[in-house]
Amino acid sequence: MAGAASRKPRIFFGWWIILGGMLGMLVSVGFNHHGLNAFILPLSDSFGVALPTVIGVLSVARIETAFIGPVEGYLVDRFGPRKMMIIGVPLMGLGFIAASLAPNFPMFVGAFLLGVVLGSSLGFGNPISTAVANWWRRNRGRAFGLMWIGTSLASMIVPAINWLIELIGWRGAFRVMGLLVFLIGLPVAAVMRHRPEQYGMLPDGDDPNLRSLQEERKSPQNESTTVNDASEEVDFTIWEALRTRTFWYFAISVSMRTGITTAVAVNSFPLIVEQLHGTPGQASFLFLLQGICSAPGRVFLSWAGDSINKRYIMAGSLIVMSVTLLLMSQATSVGMITVIWVPYAIVWGGLSSLPQSLRADLFGRRNFATIQGTMSPMQSLFSFITPVFAALLFNIYGSYEIPFLTFAGMSFIAMVLILGSKPPTKRSASS
Repeated sequence: MAGAASRKPRIFFGWWIILGGMLGMLVSVGFNHHGLNAFILPLSDSFGVALPTVIGVLSVARIETAFIGPVEGYLVDRFGPRKMMIIGVPLMGLGFIAASLAPNFPMFVGAFLLGVVLGSSLGFGNPISTAVANWWRRNRGRAFGLMWIGTSLASMIVPAINWLIELIGWRGAFRVMGLLVFLIGLPVAAVMRHRPEQYGMLPDGDDPNLRSLQEERKSPQNESTTVNDASEEVDFTIWEALRTRTFWYFAISVSMRTGITTAVAVNSFPLIVEQLHGTPGQASFLFLLQGICSAPGRVFLSWAGDSINKRYIMAGSLIVMSVTLLLMSQATSVGMITVIWVPYAIVWGGLSSLPQSLRADLFGRRNFATIQGTMSPMQSLFSFITPVFAALLFNIYGSYEIPFLTFAGMSFIAMVLILGSKPPTKRSASS
């Protein structure tokens, strides 16, 4: 009986965390981010609201984490991901249904922000990332890369959402999405676990009977193969992290990248339909293409991050993104945008997943959610400003040239900052 009790499970539970995270990101990003872009024009027509106003509301959705991010992060670290998801998932599902019943735009905004947006934040993003960071260490890059495939799948469902809108209207589509949040989100919540140590396991499926985590940290072999500037796993408190230069360089770099990709995604339908005179179907195809191309970017770039310095991979990807944005600013046809979209989507995939694992590498697992939540206000600020900035300039000039040129410059600055995000030390935090 003792032998049976100590026998390792056939499948390390961390793999179930990845699978659950993949489905969770599909729902969260697919419905609350990428999928919403297909609703911009229908909402504008339905409520008689100007395009920049609708985009502004959808961008305000990104600001919500600025207010609750730090508190949410603390709660995730304190109570674990599953308890937060049990609160957030039903709230998001009910939010979609309530928004579909809104008789006017102000009531739509209220239901959307207090239901969909708040529920998505509480139930998916931070809790899922924290669980993956806690259950994986040596192979954290590939773990996040696989989990973020869900975001690639989220991009690929945009054509289906666009078809659903054409079939049953935006209100009917919202109701279907609300139901799917319940059907997918609640089983995902049931799978999530906080830390492997609570269940007698170690990150990466290591056997606790063979060596302790402390012994692993001191392993000469581990030191010789680690290439992300630090051979030992550190655990910074939020106050220690805030006193490091790395925290601010990293936070600003990731926030700028998030703002860029959010602005491009939100404005893609107006870009294709209004500026380049394409169709909503062609605009939704870009998201399908993005999903197809970003998946290998997430997997291979994140996988490479387990053996090559993650900061270098991110810097190279940001250079590619800067060049593609420069080319997009000069595009004159849907065909040109489509071609440029391929390399953009590949590096976008890697740049979405790599920061999660790099954040855990830099500051440790113990306070991962709190540190991530404390960075979220800055990300929210950029995610709000950049889409509105692009929409306003398009409304004035009828072109996205200036916004995309601006984003190309921002991507270059983000590259410089991520190179400067060197692993901090306890000494640097106390000085």
